Amino acid sequence: MRTIRRLYFYAVAFISLEVVLWGLIGLLRSIFVPAVIGGNATRLAEALALILVGMPVFGLHWWVAQRDARREMDEHASGIRAFFLYGVLLATLIPVIQSFLAVINRMFLEASHLSRLAAVVGSQQTWSDNLIAMLMNALIASYFVTVLRADWKQITPKETFVNVRRISRYVWVLYGLFLTVAGVQQILTFILQIPPSTFGGLLRANFINGLALTLIGTPVWVWAWKTVQDSLTEPAESESLLRLGLLYALSLGGVITVLSSGGIILYLLLRQILGEKILLQTFVQQISSPLSIGVPLAGVWAYYGNWLTRSMGEVPDAPRRSGMRRLYSYILSAIGLGAAFIGLRMVLAFVVDALLGNQAWGGTLRLNLTAALSTLGVGLPLWLLTWRPMQAEALSPGDGGDHARRSLVRKIYLYLALFASVIGGMISAGSLVYLLLNALLGGGASNVLQDSLKALETLVLFVVLGVYHGLTLGKDGKTAGRTLAEKHAAFPTLIFDVENGSFGAAMLAAVQKQTPRLPATVQLVSQAVAKGTTPQAVILPGDLALDPPEALRKWLIKFTGSRLVVPRAAAGWVWIGGAQADLNQAALALRQLAEGQEVRQKASTSGWTIFLYVLAGLFGLEALGLLVSLVASLLFR
Repeated sequence: MRTIRRLYFYAVAFISLEVVLWGLIGLLRSIFVPAVIGGNATRLAEALALILVGMPVFGLHWWVAQRDARREMDEHASGIRAFFLYGVLLATLIPVIQSFLAVINRMFLEASHLSRLAAVVGSQQTWSDNLIAMLMNALIASYFVTVLRADWKQITPKETFVNVRRISRYVWVLYGLFLTVAGVQQILTFILQIPPSTFGGLLRANFINGLALTLIGTPVWVWAWKTVQDSLTEPAESESLLRLGLLYALSLGGVITVLSSGGIILYLLLRQILGEKILLQTFVQQISSPLSIGVPLAGVWAYYGNWLTRSMGEVPDAPRRSGMRRLYSYILSAIGLGAAFIGLRMVLAFVVDALLGNQAWGGTLRLNLTAALSTLGVGLPLWLLTWRPMQAEALSPGDGGDHARRSLVRKIYLYLALFASVIGGMISAGSLVYLLLNALLGGGASNVLQDSLKALETLVLFVVLGVYHGLTLGKDGKTAGRTLAEKHAAFPTLIFDVENGSFGAAMLAAVQKQTPRLPATVQLVSQAVAKGTTPQAVILPGDLALDPPEALRKWLIKFTGSRLVVPRAAAGWVWIGGAQADLNQAALALRQLAEGQEVRQKASTSGWTIFLYVLAGLFGLEALGLLVSLVASLLFR
């Protein structure tokens, strides 16, 4: 209930603050822009209405939020308050930068004797509009900066505020990077289309817009990224999943965009190679868009890919480090496999059309072959370069190959390929059967042979895809099962218990269920451990581990293997976090030890941490959507 109450007050405070802020901006604009006074009462009325309605609502809700924060530390250090404060700073400081960008953009255009309407930002605004927006947003931001600084000095614990601050920093990184990439893209568009016949006001406006975006975006990105890098001295920052996710997203986004741009350029080159007459000037214009977006994204890929490699190299645990690299490679392999499959299907469809169709070479056939070869030319090398090292790693002997074969990422990749082949095969087979039955029943369909061959080709491709990945999956399973059985058999374990105790039998059952071939035996503490017994691990109930008999205590001192302690309810012992033993978790930990893995226990995760990361993920998806829209508009306009 308190969380809902918090959410209500801070949500209303945020919305009403924005209402008041932009009402004040509208009021000042109506005062300082002469054309509005007496000539546009609607604008003035709107501004006053926003202020009169929003001010009391914000004042009441912000006063209650501040009062609650002063009374209770839980309120003061809550995730909702942190999200509100950092959200307000983003909602006020980004408009400051956007307004400054609008002023600089129009100033550069006017200095170049170009129309201000060509500005990428604020083309319909005046300098007074932007200065008023900058001033009011900066004033509100300065107030909340003081509130935030005071909170940082007073709150305990600071974990939630640290998480929200981390998200805010990476939002600034993405914002600055987006402006910089867009600016460089506009400048490259101007450079690539500089021949006199295409040189004109629009292209010069692209250069001016790109220059303004770059001059504003680059300092924002450099400052935000330096802030992030400077914070890496703190373990919570260097090991954060958000940082790792951002590096993955930027690296993968860069490589995908570069490959897409390269595919379009290859498509245009193949059209010329296959005989289409394209003037050099036209060709340069056609490749300018994919090249202008591909070059800056190649820089993003190279820079953040290097940081991703360095971050993965700093992980001390070798299996985890290999798993992180594996994830990157398998994502690229999946993309390459999909593109190669589509390209091969297009090539086979071209063969059918060329043999049975009536299309002319100079029209549809040439374009189809060009599209097929360019898609195959991008996808097949990517798949080979990423899949072959992963396959070689999985086939290698030793612990490295064993971890690779049993990795979750590899299993997901193989099962997704198998799933796609089965579903795609079903659809292709259904299409083929439909065409044949329709023809036999006199449906009157045209080009039955041509369409049937295409459906058959697709079906064969899906069958080959499924068989290959199915065999790979089966081979992985057999090899991994044999290796694990050997490891389990070489890991004898003793389970200590008292006479007439139920712990030993229950624990033994859990171990045998988890690892049937692991030699585990119950050892009563009243009996001496047999000479020559060399267990790799021992399992003890918690009360026995804390107060062992003298003989057991001396034996444990000399024991050099792994010790697993399982909490158990007992008279006089209170286990914080659970009095009942989690036998299955102990059995899983034993299996991880036997297989040479790091023991990973279930850790509780703050609900607010999950909530904040979900919000960060949604913002990342929105940013990725904007990037995809930008790329699509530039590549296919």
